[in-house]
Amino acid sequence: MRILAIDTSTDCGGIAILEEESVLAALTLNLRKTHSQRLMRDVDFLLGECGLKARDFDAIAVACGPGSFTGVRIGMACAKGLAFANNTPIVGVSTLEALALHSAERGILLCPVLDARRSEIFGAAYRLSEEAGKLNEVLAERAEPLEKFLNQITEPALFSGDGAIKFADAIKARLGANVRFAMPGRSLPSAVTVALLGREKLARGEIGDIESLIPIYLREHDARLPDTKGT
Repeated sequence: MRILAIDTSTDCGGIAILEEESVLAALTLNLRKTHSQRLMRDVDFLLGECGLKARDFDAIAVACGPGSFTGVRIGMACAKGLAFANNTPIVGVSTLEALALHSAERGILLCPVLDARRSEIFGAAYRLSEEAGKLNEVLAERAEPLEKFLNQITEPALFSGDGAIKFADAIKARLGANVRFAMPGRSLPSAVTVALLGREKLARGEIGDIESLIPIYLREHDARLPDTKGT
């Protein structure tokens, strides 16, 4: 099975090609450019380097959030467009679950945390399953203040994600010796883990469709229309 994976749900975007048990190619860019400026160009580049066409994939896996509202929409629009144009099955993957798997270790709680702004984080908690490459959910995905999230962590935990980087001091102050942080290369999202999780979902028959696959936002969009009362 050959899978194309796309993740633009955070500032760090990525594309990966998984072929059977091998990572054929992967591209990760953590640059201050919008995903709309580079995503299709990067997809074309990676396919060209591998001698592949968009029609050559058995499935497309895409990170559905939570994360940047705009980033999630861009990645999903690209994945859906490719799936529709080539009649390719599509599967959605949680950004937090992919982030947890990317830094996963046994014997410790896995806590992926993303900066959700508005004094909140997107977070969840998992344990690495005895079955290779699978996670068991401990705390469901949520958008809430960091302090509230940390109050629910009562055992040694490994934090990853841009929220873990941004709020490292606050996390250490609250959890002390119970906290560890993922290595820099493991603390950012990876399209490879999106591909791996997508493959697992496909094996379980969890194939999505273009219309029903929706973003995981966890809360309303930050943008607000101007208040016109009294005008």
